[in-house]
Amino acid sequence: MRSVLAACALVVISACQFQPRGAVDEDATSSDDAAATSDADEPAGDASSIDARTTTDATSATDAASTTDAALCPAACTSCRADGTCVIDCGPAQCLTGVTCPPGRACEVNCVGDGACETGVVDCLQATSCVITCSGTDACDAGINCAGLTCDVTCMGNAACEDGGVDCTALACEIFCNGDAACDAHVCCRGDDCDSNECQSTNGGCCACDGCDD
Repeated sequence: MRSVLAACALVVISACQFQPRGAVDEDATSSDDAAATSDADEPAGDASSIDARTTTDATSATDAASTTDAALCPAACTSCRADGTCVIDCGPAQCLTGVTCPPGRACEVNCVGDGACETGVVDCLQATSCVITCSGTDACDAGINCAGLTCDVTCMGNAACEDGGVDCTALACEIFCNGDAACDAHVCCRGDDCDSNECQSTNGGCCACDGCDD
C-alpha cells in the first residue's frame, strides 16, 4: 500500500511542474524569429526606381507643355499672351521686310524706333483684331492693312506710315496720325473717308482717304 501511495505522489508532482518567470519558450521564440526573418527578406519599394519614375514623369510633362506652348504660339509672334493674342515686337530697322499677323487670333504689333518695319507692309488682314503701334521716324513707312472686328492704329513720328498709308476694313477703326507727314498717302476706312471718331490727326498728320500730299 505504501508503495502505491509513493507512486501516486510522484505522478502529482510531475503534473504540477511549472517554468520559472523569465524562462523562454523555445517553440515561441523560433516562430517569432522566423517571422522577423521573413519580413526582412520581403523587398520594400526600390527608392531609386521610384525616383527614376518620378523624374521621367516630370520630364515627359515638361516636354508635353513645351510642345503645347509652341503649337499655341506661332513662329511669327515674339510672344503670346494668355488669351492667345500674338505680340510682335520690332525695334529700330529690325523688321524691314514687314510684319504679317497669323490668322484667326488677335494681334498686337509694336514697331518702335526709327525705321522700324519701314520697307515692308504691316499686314493684319487675317487677325480677329489688331492693335498696331508705329512710333519713330519712318516707322511703318510702307503702310498698314488691317481688318477683323477692331483695328486700333497709332502712327507717331515724322513720316510714320507715310508712303503706304493706312487701310482699315475692320468693323470698327480707330486711327491716330501724329507727326509731320504721318499717314500722308491716305487713311481709308472700309475704302472711304474715316469719320472724326475713326481717325484723328495732329502735328501735320493726315486723315484723308485721298491723301494729303502737297
